[in-house]
Amino acid sequence: MKQLTWQPPIPGKDGTETGWSMLECLDHIAVATQVYLDAMEPAIGNANRAGAPAGVFRAAGAPSAWFIGTLEPPPSKKVPAPGKIRPRPTLNPEGVLPQFQKAIDRVAMLVNSTAGKDLNAVRFRNPLVPLVRFTVSSGFVIIAAHARRHLWQAEQVAKHSGFPVN
Repeated sequence: MKQLTWQPPIPGKDGTETGWSMLECLDHIAVATQVYLDAMEPAIGNANRAGAPAGVFRAAGAPSAWFIGTLEPPPSKKVPAPGKIRPRPTLNPEGVLPQFQKAIDRVAMLVNSTAGKDLNAVRFRNPLVPLVRFTVSSGFVIIAAHARRHLWQAEQVAKHSGFPVN
């Protein structure tokens, strides 16, 4: 329990600021994934069947590819999470871990529902920046890159010299 909730100090700060714990990373992934899927699901329902192979996702266009590149670990720049997807202030593993699994299961279920649909032909509004629209295909790639970024971040917490081993 202590390992999941331990927060590393932020280097160069006065010692009062801390980074996210592993639990906060998992919560952030779960919340952000659900927010993106909520925006993507209606577009998936509207996608035409075009004989596209299931589970083949790619970034559609240079702006999407650039954005996805910024999400890949290790991050080249720290970007504050929008309030809508920040880790919740009070977390417990008994609540976060099932929510994380539920988000991953929902991704799998929606991916399976896309068989034969042209996901590069339908767009959804970015739920965090509504003026931006992505293809559903790009949305799935965004979710995966974002998860990799924060799983990498959680791994760095575990590698920190002050991380509790017991």
